[in-house]
Amino acid sequence: MSDEDSPSSAGVPREAIQNQYEWSAIKPSTAVVETVAQAANCDHQELSPLYEWIDPEALDAIIAPPLARTTHTTTSISFTYTDYSVTVHSTGAVHVAPA
Repeated sequence: MSDEDSPSSAGVPREAIQNQYEWSAIKPSTAVVETVAQAANCDHQELSPLYEWIDPEALDAIIAPPLARTTHTTTSISFTYTDYSVTVHSTGAVHVAPA
């Protein structure tokens, strides 16, 4: 995606943000799309599909498996989605910054 095509190219500054989620209420894959849309200051439908960048079902299974609520381990996954670096933590944090 070129700078002209990116959702954040409409003169709105791109910013790094971090949101906190409860994985029992929202899937990590959905939280990623919401947080990137917020950082890009656009509607989530303006973004390319997450599955073009990472397997959403695998992300959900790794970050928020059913057993994660009963263990004391933490997991994080980092990847690029559209023009953003994304890190998703099993603690519920989603950090998004311009790539």
